[in-house]
Amino acid sequence: MTWWEAAPALATAAVLVLVPGALLAWALGVRGVLRVALAPVFSVGVLAVSAVVAPLVGLRWGWPVAVGGALVAVVGGGAVRSLARRVPSRSSGEAPPGGGDGGAAWAGAVVGVLAGGTSLAVGVAHGIGSPGRWPQTFDAVFHLSASWRVLTGGDGSSLTLGTVNAPGLARAFYPAGWHDLVALVAGGSGVGVVPASSALAVVVVAVVHPLGCVALTRAALGPHPVALAAGGALAAGVTASPVVLASYGTLWPNALGTSLLPAALALLVVVLGAGARVRVEPVRAVVLLLVVAAGLVLAHPNTAVSWLVLGVVVAVVVGWPRGGRWRWVALAAVPVTVWLVAWSPVFAATRRTSWPARESVPQALGEWLLLAPQRLPVPLVLAGLTLLGGVVAWRRASLRWLLAVHVTSGAVFALVAGSDSRLARLAGGPWYDDAFRLAALAAVTAVPLAALGVDALVRRVRVLVPRPPEVVVGGALLAVVAVATSGLSWSATSEVTARWYRYQSMLEPASAALLGRLPGEVPARGVVAGNPFDGAALTGPLADRDPLFPHVTGAWDADRRLVGTHLAAAARRPDVCAAVRRLGVTHVLTGGSRFWVEDRRRHDYDGLEVAGAPGFERVDAGGSLTLWRVTACGA
Repeated sequence: MTWWEAAPALATAAVLVLVPGALLAWALGVRGVLRVALAPVFSVGVLAVSAVVAPLVGLRWGWPVAVGGALVAVVGGGAVRSLARRVPSRSSGEAPPGGGDGGAAWAGAVVGVLAGGTSLAVGVAHGIGSPGRWPQTFDAVFHLSASWRVLTGGDGSSLTLGTVNAPGLARAFYPAGWHDLVALVAGGSGVGVVPASSALAVVVVAVVHPLGCVALTRAALGPHPVALAAGGALAAGVTASPVVLASYGTLWPNALGTSLLPAALALLVVVLGAGARVRVEPVRAVVLLLVVAAGLVLAHPNTAVSWLVLGVVVAVVVGWPRGGRWRWVALAAVPVTVWLVAWSPVFAATRRTSWPARESVPQALGEWLLLAPQRLPVPLVLAGLTLLGGVVAWRRASLRWLLAVHVTSGAVFALVAGSDSRLARLAGGPWYDDAFRLAALAAVTAVPLAALGVDALVRRVRVLVPRPPEVVVGGALLAVVAVATSGLSWSATSEVTARWYRYQSMLEPASAALLGRLPGEVPARGVVAGNPFDGAALTGPLADRDPLFPHVTGAWDADRRLVGTHLAAAARRPDVCAAVRRLGVTHVLTGGSRFWVEDRRRHDYDGLEVAGAPGFERVDAGGSLTLWRVTACGA
């Protein structure tokens, strides 16, 4: 499949992340650039919540439910707006959210998003190579299997998605926002789960992320055309966010949440009155924040924690000079947030994971200053503009919060990346103690700071050479930046994306081709057993046949554990055959791969090596894999 052939999937993904949220923003009275820039975080919130509600009322997840959920949200938003108009507001003379954006502001935002989005889209698409290519990583196996389960099973609830690798449980939480969208893209465009995931990854990186950067720039700096154009264009310059998450791991849900984070922070800035002054009545503010919180939690919870941490920093920096109750409310939020991050039981499981430090704290701080955490490509021009923006923000009391959140993110990243101390483990708990996930926060605040740097340079040039219009000077400066960064760093984006997409350690082409033949060899309701480390977990998304083990590891029930350890003995073990019948296993895949060959958990599936054992008939082979039919149990 080529990217041209994937155009319907790309268009479907763009519609999903833009239209529901834009309609809700319109219904709630959000105006101007923010109406579109905030749309993705509203869309994800509405769709992911609809997916949670659907099974509770007996509905399958799909386009009818998605459209119905969006319409209900729009009607509800209109009702909230009507109610808000009746509530007296002490700031009624100020503009509504996004109000005051003229044609120049719109033009700047559109040019910026088109420039940055094009660079990102070209880079990510080139790095992936083909929409049918999937990154052969531990996490990608789960996400592809989970998306296939949502698509074919009709249950997209985050309350049950965790049962994909815990089938013995009735409920198990896992954020399903990404998988709900993939299922809709696949169902709406007619492509498989893998091309749908590739298309959504491109849209998340190239549409959602630049729009979020524009939203935060607009909230912080106001409707200045040059700043908005810079915010959208420079979003392409930092491969740490969210490009690396869409490749490394592969952490697609985390990439989605990180892409939503700048817009979510922008709304919080508006509500707190920390940036360009706009009015949000308490009723609308609560509803908007709830939708955003739902979108972040159901995309990935750690991005909601990032939002909370950065929001508290904004509240403290803004609230302290105001004094009074605002000061004490902001300060009271600090210990609550610290407890949530470091000690709350909510993140007890992720707190148990640990990734060893690979550098020193000073080195990690230096990488953050250069916007190249975890040894990613260094965007020198953007790093310089960010430093300039930081100086300007420090000199403007109204913008010190923007510098504060950038410093806070960098401090947490440097601590986790450069230290194995108890403090680092506590601080990095919600992010799995994984420096890569924290590295992805770099662009969230760096891009608005860089936009501020561009705006400051334009103003300085205008003082020295007052004749050219501001828009002309700004356009010329951004053109210079684009040339200096070789097309807004599209090649760096391609390099980082390809680093993990191009490595084939689980399924070489011949083995993948065997999976492609399974629909003609395995009955529609057949279940395929096999060591998931060797690619058997992917029979669902790649062959539309149910895998016995849909992820590399899991909390498997007793029948699956028995089959995994003793299937080869089925001819002489009636208990194994009983489990085979209960599970519906009809076929087995055997063979080896180079994927995590030293992992001891591979031995949990040693009983699936049935070659030479009685009761199994060879059906097909390809690459390192062989397909067998189970005959030992009268199948």
